[in-house]
Amino acid sequence: NTDDILLPRISFSASLPSGHTLIRRQYPLAPAYATTFNSCQGLTLDKIGISLLQPAFSHGQLYTAISRIRNRHNGAVLLPPHSRTTTNVTYSEILV
Repeated sequence: NTDDILLPRISFSASLPSGHTLIRRQYPLAPAYATTFNSCQGLTLDKIGISLLQPAFSHGQLYTAISRIRNRHNGAVLLPPHSRTTTNVTYSEILV
């Protein structure tokens, strides 16, 4: 995806007793990280965001990811446009 995303730069200024002016410029970004479904197993997370634009690639991965969060109100799931569900992936050829 080559879309440009514009971030506003925020400036703060303060006059110091010495007569100098301090100017601070920053971007409104917060540190974050990404992980896989499997590597989050055993963790407890305060917030979680899950992208399901592509379905989880194996059975149980979505449950593993969703069950890692402390409070269900701090989770978000991104689904494809106009969709309210995702696919529960199973491979019948490997089931006995």
